[in-house]
Amino acid sequence: RLGRELRLFVTDPLAGAGLPLWLPDGAVIRAELERLAAEEAIRGGCQRVYTPVLAKRALFELSGHWAKFADDMFPPMRVGSEEFVLRPANCPHHALIYASEQRSFRDLPVRLSELGSMFRSELSGVLGGLSRVRQINLDDTHVFCAPWQVQDEIVRGVEAVRRCYRLLGIDVARYRLSRRGSG
Repeated sequence: RLGRELRLFVTDPLAGAGLPLWLPDGAVIRAELERLAAEEAIRGGCQRVYTPVLAKRALFELSGHWAKFADDMFPPMRVGSEEFVLRPANCPHHALIYASEQRSFRDLPVRLSELGSMFRSELSGVLGGLSRVRQINLDDTHVFCAPWQVQDEIVRGVEAVRRCYRLLGIDVARYRLSRRGSG
């Protein structure tokens, strides 16, 4: 409601539900937040990358995203004999970048960061404002590291989040971390 009242964004049935259109004032705020995110990522030792918003379905099958998230993904698009899908996450793309060259353990950790568009096939009944949308732009970092570096990288990541919240004047009382399979 506030975003509409302040004329930051609008939605239009012709664009589709869950696909906000950023108005000039909203675009200024968004651009400043994106700039801050990029600066903080570089400050944190990340290398910025760009990847396509779609990929072959086979990439998401290999990564496990298809098995886990297919119901939340847009259906495949046929291009010739191949199937492409809009990405729900950029993890597989970053894994391809990491794997694109041979690396030594001395090169680790490698931190890849991207502000990229992700697409989720949300049902129209759950869409609302900017909290539940069909396209999000996410500043996402993937860290490739050795097992003995994991703890330091987790601490580094949490500190980066806390620093950004402080810069934005957001007070967070607690953080919750989880591991795969731990709920």
